[in-house]
Amino acid sequence: MDYHLRCRAIPAMEYQSSRFSLIRLIFMAIEFSLVIVTMSLLCCAYPERFRKTLWEIGGQNGWNSNPRLRIYFYANYQQPPEIPLVWTQRLSESNLAISVLATTVCSVRIALNYFNLTPGFSRLFSAMNDMLLSGFWMYSVTAQSSSDLTDPDHLSVRPWYLEKSCSLLDESLVEVCVLAKAGFALSVLSL
Repeated sequence: MDYHLRCRAIPAMEYQSSRFSLIRLIFMAIEFSLVIVTMSLLCCAYPERFRKTLWEIGGQNGWNSNPRLRIYFYANYQQPPEIPLVWTQRLSESNLAISVLATTVCSVRIALNYFNLTPGFSRLFSAMNDMLLSGFWMYSVTAQSSSDLTDPDHLSVRPWYLEKSCSLLDESLVEVCVLAKAGFALSVLSL
């Protein structure tokens, strides 16, 4: 038996389909990279000491309220003002939860595409997931850029690390500032 290599022309529809798959694959790779990097950064920013350090730096420099002044409220048997959302552990937890959800959704999309199991309603499903994740990321960006108005002498419309340069800080604190800026930037990109 002789085997002969035959060249056949690729029909236009098949060529367009493969080109579409390549473009979709590239976008999925970019999306997966973005969600993994975002989740990694937000995991680093998760501990309470991270937000507390940012709050203390701003308070010491007069850029926002000072968390150490809360002791005076307790000493004088007064109710201290509520902790601003931008400095709460709840914000760190919600940011991390949003990034984990985005990573899970992205992983499911990749798995469905890899096994060619995309159902007929996949575009509707993807659109609904994208709208839901966009809403969560909008909340995250809004909360990360929220104000600290608890100290009338040091009002802060936005967190100091979004308005000031990290080079103003000591070398030991620059990493915290850069991590906060990067986490915010990646949250904006994830929108």
